[in-house]
Amino acid sequence: MRISIASLALAGAASLAPAALADGREPGSLLVYPCTQSQLGNPAVFNVVSVTNTNRAGNGETDVHFEYVNVKDAASPFLFADCVIADRVETLTPADTLSVLTSCHNGGSALLPTVGYLVISAMNPAELDTYWSFNHLIGSEQIVSANGGMYSLNAIPFVSAQAEGADTDADQDGRRDFDGTEYEGIADELYIDSFIGALGGQLALISLTGGEYLTNVDFVIYNDDEFQLSAQYSFSCWTKTRLADISGFFTDAGLLTTVHDDRELDINCDGIGDIETGWAIVRPTTALSITSDNITNPAVLGALVNDESPMFKNGRLLWESATKQFNGAFPN
Repeated sequence: MRISIASLALAGAASLAPAALADGREPGSLLVYPCTQSQLGNPAVFNVVSVTNTNRAGNGETDVHFEYVNVKDAASPFLFADCVIADRVETLTPADTLSVLTSCHNGGSALLPTVGYLVISAMNPAELDTYWSFNHLIGSEQIVSANGGMYSLNAIPFVSAQAEGADTDADQDGRRDFDGTEYEGIADELYIDSFIGALGGQLALISLTGGEYLTNVDFVIYNDDEFQLSAQYSFSCWTKTRLADISGFFTDAGLLTTVHDDRELDINCDGIGDIETGWAIVRPTTALSITSDNITNPAVLGALVNDESPMFKNGRLLWESATKQFNGAFPN
């Protein structure tokens, strides 16, 4: 019965996908899916991940390495979180596309709920364990619930700076470095373009400094009258946290305690504002470790999602600054 309901939901999702996915991003050699999950909620939530090879040339085949970073509380007092990778390699022929259900594909986790993020990297099919420059990958994910609610979210692409077909691991350290040499850099800060206090949502953040670090971010929050507020939050590896748990200033009640614009969101069309809105800057500051050197200006990626409300499900990537930083890496 569950398969039948999910199939119907997926059919509906397919008809909605084109309008939800267009944001003008370019193909890359590495894709980051900021929020993946398996078998969560009641009713169950289904997560479909897709990756496509846009290279139509006859020799345009590539392997793609799926690395699901499944996050749970750390068993060791010397780690802030356990980020356990479940991985597998698939092959994409020219102009090929692949869609998988994470509850089946993520290490056979159909009976074990998992949350975290996913990295898909292009690998040379002619060499063993070799990541290569293949700037032809695009992808997205769709979140489908058994009652029909869904949203779509694009992957975050990273272009390799190496020549087409070259090994991307320029320094041979076994990592994929977002240093402008192996892959392009990561945004120096992120932007929540707008939020509606009454609707809430969860902020998904990825720290590309690893589970042994506690990553600290500052929030500069502006209400609808340009009144500046602030908040701080700390997490390790990955988090999906309700905006209200980060700061009360992300809620309608919290924003009502500040100077605000009476012309805010008008839902009655009577010229009188009804609901508080705002926007925010996400500014990574430090990554602290018990066992390694601390990092200033750590690499962070993010998305804003809402899968709690049965009536209002949505997701979107955070906007990114033009200024880049170059100290991120995966795995880390």
